[in-house]
Amino acid sequence: MRSRIRRKFNRIIPIQRLLWLLRRKLFWQLTIGVHGLIVLSAGILYFAEIDTNPKLQSFHDALYWAVATATTVGYGDITASTVIGKWLSMALMVLGTLFSALYTALFAAALMKPELDIIEREILDEDQKVENLSRKVETLGERSPD
Repeated sequence: MRSRIRRKFNRIIPIQRLLWLLRRKLFWQLTIGVHGLIVLSAGILYFAEIDTNPKLQSFHDALYWAVATATTVGYGDITASTVIGKWLSMALMVLGTLFSALYTALFAAALMKPELDIIEREILDEDQKVENLSRKVETLGERSPD
């Protein structure tokens, strides 16, 4: 009974697959990099525009802007008004799209990992069979009289 429940649970929520993702160094590097870039961008915008942008009242507003920009949501309620802020916005938009694509690829890899492992084993088995057949053909060729 317990193992049947566990199998159903594992089919619904692929915990092992997500744990595989959490053990990847690239996942953590990307996560820390993205969050660091967002906080850094918020800080730069805050100090560049705190005196010139009436919509920017606090660091919280700048952080909100950075998250909205990096995720390419960009509500438009807070926008950059200085040259530095506009260049920062453009960079954050492009990098946000790149990071989204990388996260999507990492999650897809985590979800497909068991299936990819099976396919990889099948390919290795087929390669081994081809190699064995090649050896047999070579030995038959050596034995045949010319």
